[in-house]
Parts: sequence; structure tokens; C-alpha cells
Amino acid sequence: MNQINRQTIMIAVLALVLGETNIACSASSSQRESTSSQRGMELGTERVVSEPTDNLLPGNQLVLGRINNIRSNQMEIDIGNPQPLFVPLKPAQQKGQTFKPGDAIVVTINDHNAVVDYHHPEEVSHHQVLRGRLKTPLTVGLDKAVIETQQGDKSFIVADRARGKLSAMPVGPELLFMADETGQLVDAQLASKQAVQESAELNKARIKGAHRQMRVIFNGVEAPSADGEGRLKIIEQGREQKLPYRPPLDKLDRLQAGQDVVLLMDDHGYVLEIATPEVAPTR
Repeated sequence: MNQINRQTIMIAVLALVLGETNIACSASSSQRESTSSQRGMELGTERVVSEPTDNLLPGNQLVLGRINNIRSNQMEIDIGNPQPLFVPLKPAQQKGQTFKPGDAIVVTINDHNAVVDYHHPEEVSHHQVLRGRLKTPLTVGLDKAVIETQQGDKSFIVADRARGKLSAMPVGPELLFMADETGQLVDAQLASKQAVQESAELNKARIKGAHRQMRVIFNGVEAPSADGEGRLKIIEQGREQKLPYRPPLDKLDRLQAGQDVVLLMDDHGYVLEIATPEVAPTR
């Protein structure tokens, strides 16, 4: 009986100690976040997002760091690795944020290990995550995306640092997009396993079908409109048509109405390249 009592007492004491330890750890964590610059945070501490939230995408990592230096248009951040992390200062300037050497900083890194955004530890993130589909493909250098959502079409400016990844996103499958506090798109990814499968099937079809070639007569050009798209006027089999293109388009300024040309078209009907019949367009 005494042995049972002793065991009961020991279990109760352990539970009490563990509870106090958890409370102490939680309080210590909160205190570190609020007094990071004074006490020194645990650099490299990170949280990985596994499911989409209102302001983060799956695979996003929130990494804690400290600013070592600010020079020119970059901040050098210590995240506990041998090599520091360099991030552009432009996003902070666009959002009206100010940083100085010694400040703690939380950096958001996407599933491609690219910096998406950053903010002060005590600041609440105001990112926006939305589901939708690209209405037209993006090309490298294009800074605007039109997204089809359940609430209607929405247009976004694509942040400089995100143009490479956004240009690789397919048209058709459902995507998850992240916009920062300024309303610019800073990240995107396929929204589900089904979307991944659809993207893979589109890639297979694109490889099998390659790019379509059209032999036509050039008949003029309409300059790009506000949405960044121009129209190429051509005559095919005696009928005039207008085909969309996105600048820049090589050789366009050297063509004359009535000239025979070969057009290289993408899967969505956009002109990718122009060549004369004597010079086949490259793939």
C-alpha cells in the first residue's frame, strides 16, 4: 500500500514539474520574441507549414534570424548557418517597414528555398492566400497575372522576386497564390494532388505535340494594350486573322505587310517566334 502511495506521489510530482516546465518554456518563448534584440534569439529556429492557411502556403518555412548588416539594397541576415542570408530591401520599403542591424527578423522561405517575404517577429502577417487558375500563361518578365477565382477574375502585379516561379505555373490546374501586404503576388504552387497530375499530363501533351508551326502572310500588327498583349494580323488561306502575342517578339519590327512568314505557336494560341520560310524557327 505504501509503495502504491509512493508511486502515486512520484507521478503527481513529475506531472507538476513537467507542467511547470512547459509553462516556463512557453513564457520564455514569448519573452524571447518580444525582447529578441536584447536577449538574443535562437537563430535558425523555424516552423514549417504543412497545410494551407489564410496567409501561408504548404511548404513555407518561417525562419528566425538577426540582421547583421544593411548595405545598398540588401540586408544580410544571420539564420544560424555558416553562410548568411541576403534579402532585398525593396519589399520592406514598399511596405513602409524599417529595419536596422541587430534587429530580429522572421523570413518566409517557400518550397523552392526562395525568400518570399519577411517581417518583424512581433508583427502579424497580412498575406493573402487565394485559390484560382491562371487565365493565360505568364512569360519571364511579365509582371501581371490574371487569376480566375470563384469570386470572379482578379488581376495582380507579380513581385520581381516571384516572376521566375510564377512563369512556370501552368494554365488550367487549380493553384494556390500568395499575395503580400502590398497586394503583389510573391508565391504560387499547385493546389492539390489532382492539380499536380493535371500539370504532368499537360507537360506530356506539350512535349508530344511540340509547338505548332503556321505558314501565313504577315498583314500588320496591333500594339500591345494595357494588359500587355498585342495582336499579329495575318492572312491564312485567304482569311485574315488576329493572333495574340506578348512582347518582346523578335523580327517583328523588320516585317512588311504581304511577306510570307512562319509562326511558332504555343499550346494556348500565342505567337512565340517569327521566321521567314528560309529560316525555320528554333524550338
